[in-house]
Amino acid sequence: MARRKLSDVSHPDPLLTDNFWLTFGGDPQPPMRLKILYVTFGEIAVSGPASFNVASVCDRLGITYPMVNHYFGNRDGLIAEAATEVYERYVEKLWEAVRNARPTPEERMRAWISSEVTETTNLGGWSPILHFASASREVTAEIQRSFASRLNRIYEIKVARLTQLVMELKQGAVNSSGEPLKSQVRQSFLDNPRVQRLVALVSWVSYGMSVSRSGQNLPASNGSVFSMVDQKLLESSIDEVISLVRQSEL
Repeated sequence: MARRKLSDVSHPDPLLTDNFWLTFGGDPQPPMRLKILYVTFGEIAVSGPASFNVASVCDRLGITYPMVNHYFGNRDGLIAEAATEVYERYVEKLWEAVRNARPTPEERMRAWISSEVTETTNLGGWSPILHFASASREVTAEIQRSFASRLNRIYEIKVARLTQLVMELKQGAVNSSGEPLKSQVRQSFLDNPRVQRLVALVSWVSYGMSVSRSGQNLPASNGSVFSMVDQKLLESSIDEVISLVRQSEL
């Protein structure tokens, strides 16, 4: 394949238009490095890490494989960085849902849990990488080597936000300051075992709902009469979690 000119923004895949790139940010023609990442987002969401073929990304963009190596080192380096970016966007979508909810503690918590269920479903093939480290050992090793501190920072932001939502339910009022101060929330979390238990409860219940709803629970997806993906059951379960948190003692 001939080397592309830097001014060439065309691609073999006609779907890769300016509007496509704008779904990821404000640039209708981002640098090629970002384009590779963005196309990888969708490819792995559909195929999962095991079936992901970098050649598909290269073919859609009209580039050669050495360009992937140039920017990311190798296939695992590309997946590791893309996974980190996907997780950060996932966490931000949860908080965006909270900000867009009605300004009551109950509705903000409901928005958080509902969004976690929806966005986990949208992760598709990224879930094994982000939630089950043994599913892709080489990628996990690369993430630990190159992105562990960044992932830890993102996760602490997620926990801080959930801790604030739990505290809002207990106090019966929304925190008017908006984004929680991680240092303050971190201390509240570490100093109060009951807060830790409530945050863990919401987190674990949300995760269980998310896995069942996203179709990852294979044994329950084969016609079992015990369906746990019903929308009404999901909504009533969220109400139960909110009620339990609100009535628990700190």
